[in-house]
Amino acid sequence: MENSEIKVSGLISEEAMKEYMVFHSSKTRIWYVILSVLLYSVLIRIAIPDVSVIIMLIANLFMGTIVWFMVSKMYSKKGIKEYRSDLLMQQEVFYTINEVGIHQKVGRSEMLTRWEDILSIHETKNLFLFYISKNKAIVIPQKFLLKSEMQRLRQLIKEKENSKGAALEYTEPVARKQSENPDGVSFTIFISEKMYIAYIHFLARKAKVLFPIWVGVIYLLLALLLFKEITIFIAAFAVAISIANRFLLSTVINWKAATEYRSDRRMHNDIHLEVSPDGIIQTLSNSQADFTWDNILSVHETKTSFLFFFSKNRAIILPQRYLGHEEKEKLKNIINEHARTKKVVYMNKAS
Repeated sequence: MENSEIKVSGLISEEAMKEYMVFHSSKTRIWYVILSVLLYSVLIRIAIPDVSVIIMLIANLFMGTIVWFMVSKMYSKKGIKEYRSDLLMQQEVFYTINEVGIHQKVGRSEMLTRWEDILSIHETKNLFLFYISKNKAIVIPQKFLLKSEMQRLRQLIKEKENSKGAALEYTEPVARKQSENPDGVSFTIFISEKMYIAYIHFLARKAKVLFPIWVGVIYLLLALLLFKEITIFIAAFAVAISIANRFLLSTVINWKAATEYRSDRRMHNDIHLEVSPDGIIQTLSNSQADFTWDNILSVHETKTSFLFFFSKNRAIILPQRYLGHEEKEKLKNIINEHARTKKVVYMNKAS
């Protein structure tokens, strides 16, 4: 395909992120609706044993519709929060799309995603979505492209989908910017599946506490509504349900995190990290992300890693096992002296 290279740029808006999150949550919403309808059916049968099938269907349709729009709204708000917390996402993005893949440049960060690393491609009303893992996608709003560019992009996508499985010629990786700061610390790390799962559990730490409590409270309220009193047996059963939900939630988190890790090929390679007074540079095989300390929203030390959050739900992971005592002290000194955020949490509060 001649002249297939497409160069576009623009600012990704909140509306684009909302549309992406709503699209991404479509399967989740279906499961929420199915589970809520099943639960609602059981509760109606308990509360009104003689309820007719027609009334049951109407009630379930009503409940399913409410849940569908509630979950959609929830994910829409989640997208907005993520967008507003990520300073890099609010900067102009430059895309170059060609036979090799999609090259992105935001500020001082660059990423090349090859076609063979793209798992699926979707076109929504206003977006092109190129999924690089089960839960991450490159978002390109259609308004960035002219009509002719949109047609060329669709043709390029079609050609690449037809050629999947064919031998692809690799070009040189993205050029690395070498830091010359002698006050920094550098590491070559590998993020294991176990490490990534631990990181996702850290993100879900509040949900793991609040969700089981919420389920237990809902059960007690329903029991009070149906039986007009709460016995010791009902209270004990509520505790058992809460504990079971905690284990169920942990199992779901493990499964989803493992699926995400295995689907993202970029995470299966070594990563070079440099932390210096200027910020953090993260280099993968085909990308380099350059974060200043202004981009870091919070820093957390866990038993297994240091987490540098650059948005509400995304962080740079530095495993503890790569840190010697001197490197750890030097790293903490850099954080204490140069981090702009007040949200710095160490395991040892005295640090």
